[in-house]
Amino acid sequence: MVVLRSGGEGGVTSLFTRGTASTQTLVMWDGVRLNSPFFGGYDWSLPLTAGLDRVEVVRGPYSALYGADAIGGVVQLVPARATGDGASALVEGGGSGWRRAEFQATAVAGRWETVVAGGSRDGSGPLVNDDFSSRAGLVSVTANLDDGSRLGVLVHRTTSFTEIPFSGALATPHRSTSAAETVAALPLHLRLSAGGELEVTVSRVERDQRYSDPDDPSGFVRSDTVADSDGARVALHERWGGHRLVAGGEWRADRVTDGSSFGVNLAGQRQTTRSLFVQDSWSPASRLAVLAGVRWDSASPWGSELSPRVSVSWQGLAVRGWVSFGRAFRAPGLGELYYPFSGNPALAPEHSRSVEVGAAAPLAGGRSVVQLVTFSNRQRDLIDFDYASFRYVNVARAREDGVEASWIAMIGAHGRVTTALTWLDARDGDGAPLLRRPAWSGSVMLAGPVGAGVEGAASLVWVGRRTDLDPITFVRVPQAGFVTADLAVTVPLAPGLAVRARVENAADRRYEEVRGYPAPGRRLIVGLETSLR
Repeated sequence: MVVLRSGGEGGVTSLFTRGTASTQTLVMWDGVRLNSPFFGGYDWSLPLTAGLDRVEVVRGPYSALYGADAIGGVVQLVPARATGDGASALVEGGGSGWRRAEFQATAVAGRWETVVAGGSRDGSGPLVNDDFSSRAGLVSVTANLDDGSRLGVLVHRTTSFTEIPFSGALATPHRSTSAAETVAALPLHLRLSAGGELEVTVSRVERDQRYSDPDDPSGFVRSDTVADSDGARVALHERWGGHRLVAGGEWRADRVTDGSSFGVNLAGQRQTTRSLFVQDSWSPASRLAVLAGVRWDSASPWGSELSPRVSVSWQGLAVRGWVSFGRAFRAPGLGELYYPFSGNPALAPEHSRSVEVGAAAPLAGGRSVVQLVTFSNRQRDLIDFDYASFRYVNVARAREDGVEASWIAMIGAHGRVTTALTWLDARDGDGAPLLRRPAWSGSVMLAGPVGAGVEGAASLVWVGRRTDLDPITFVRVPQAGFVTADLAVTVPLAPGLAVRARVENAADRRYEEVRGYPAPGRRLIVGLETSLR
């Protein structure tokens, strides 16, 4: 997985999971789909760590369980849960106008669990009109019932404002974009008398994207896109003998309204998607496991899709191996279907089929693990813009072949080192390299105690050469690789109080993750962290 950002933290960010496009990775917040129904994908300038417990990533085709967009993989943002009474806060500042503040409070009273969190982030890029800011807030209340069931209410809101320094060769001193996202969910987990569990989640996601430029050559230009999604998901978990079964269904209604200074493009365009899925995990022998699942999705006008996935794993004396196959799809967005002049209601979904073979072996008595995975992905019916007909059509193809190697090892009692190396060959149907996909990438991360209660961390990230587009001529050009090093340390001052310091881009390397957008240089950030339990 490679993440490339256009300049600073607030810039447009592309996430390439096993070489697939950003629109082909599904992003979820506690099981609620976040990908936009307008043109697909997710705005990675939005999320903050405030109220976030962890990020879970699975690679490979997962449409059999999650439906559309899970071609390259799934990223799950898991919110914090209250395990007791407590509070924590962080305030930090540093170079390039960097300011960050976060807080989180949890409370447990009887059967009630409450989490309240918030955060802000501000900074400046290296160019004129290159500032950014974002805000986030979370409220989560859960009631634990007598039989082990629980009912929750979760509301999460994020806003961002990003300045845009240029467009091609033209400086844009007043151009900006802002975004807002609100997620509201009612998750219900029911314990059944036979030992099973029923999950029911009702959700709503509201997205608002605004753009303005008072200095545009055609006059003052603005645009506003509102994309809302209402959804409901039901999943039944049961155990029958050696089988673990998950079966359920989903319903989602998407609506998009888009307009600009030149008029209305979409006026509440709607689409409803219905889905059914089933997945079985079975162990026919003590060292053998089989996972098989299939999902059916249907929506007008693109029709219906059937997405199977099968995985077989086995445990040898010293190595665990697995092989899996799956099909996945990305449904066309409402913008691709109905946008004036360029929309095409006859579009079909994008399709993929993938094969993965992997092996993992524990070493040093289980204190380290080495893993090797090879994958092959074939895509067809990719949606591309055809300049001859001036509309979106299903014409493109792509393939991604790669190898992922990783090693995780414990150092001492609490230290850990994580290394990863990826080789990727990602090409379109004509054999040309896909944009911004490096053939080689890797990382090394080391974290653990330094002494006297001090915690330290160091990371080295390498992204190799790749093909990009020149932002002025739009010609394909080779983009140089880069290596960055980050350092961090946490020094305790008193119980529940510590100083945190980190150095980003410690070697002060000059590089561009995306052509034309210089990345920030060396930056020292110092903060104060407090926690109460």
